[in-house]
Amino acid sequence: MRNKVDFHLHSTASDGVLSPSALAACAHASGVRLCALTDHDTTAGLAEMAAAATELGLATVSGIELSSAWQGRDIHIVGLGFDAGHPAIQAAVEARSAQRKARMATIADRLDRAGAPGTEAMARLQGLTHPTRTHLARTLVDMGVAADMPAAFARWLGRGRAGHVRTEWPSIEATVQSITLGGGVAVLAHPLRYTLSAGQRRTLVSHFRSAGGTALEIVTGGVAGHHIETALGLALRNGLEGSSGSDCHDPALPWHRPGRLATLPEAVVPVWHRWGATLHAALEI
Repeated sequence: MRNKVDFHLHSTASDGVLSPSALAACAHASGVRLCALTDHDTTAGLAEMAAAATELGLATVSGIELSSAWQGRDIHIVGLGFDAGHPAIQAAVEARSAQRKARMATIADRLDRAGAPGTEAMARLQGLTHPTRTHLARTLVDMGVAADMPAAFARWLGRGRAGHVRTEWPSIEATVQSITLGGGVAVLAHPLRYTLSAGQRRTLVSHFRSAGGTALEIVTGGVAGHHIETALGLALRNGLEGSSGSDCHDPALPWHRPGRLATLPEAVVPVWHRWGATLHAALEI
């Protein structure tokens, strides 16, 4: 069961390339039997994902990846198993949506002043309810302003570039509280991906645990075996459970495709023990 769970997936409701229903079909075809759609700062795709998953016999729990801040850095926290209609969840989503819209407007203005068609690019995204920097980068590529996505970030949107705009996201404490008030559990996403020293990473994980966090994402897409061992050690030292997620935005990228995750180590309690009955039912279909 430890390699049939994917608790980190993105759809077109945020910055993924597959619709929630297409993503459910992809996950199921790849051998996943329990998953969570964890779009950035939105729950808009959950109903479609759940409906498609039910048709396939794929078990799901509610999910979201909330942006938060710690010591001036952007930190991502996955929420699982919450009530999407709870006022605490809705307030968290609405606050971040407003922040994202303000940031995107500022980015467009800065790109215009730097000689890139920021306003024109944003106009092409008007049909999206949740535009992100990833959408903007794709649009710059489509417009011929950048050769590819990495080039768009390296030239225009990355740190230190004209289109890089910092956002003061809610704190880790506030983010975890929103998730727990909504009846869910908080998972620190991809802890080895943040640019931190070993000591800073230990402090981050300890801080997350003190804030009420439940689990650490130990297995995620694109990590090597020694990264899994490092994340496992952090989880065990802090009494945290373990989670797994591909962080799939595009299944064409093989290292982030659902169903290709390493097995969660036996030494850690899996966060999905709460939904064990749901998983067992899916495995019997």
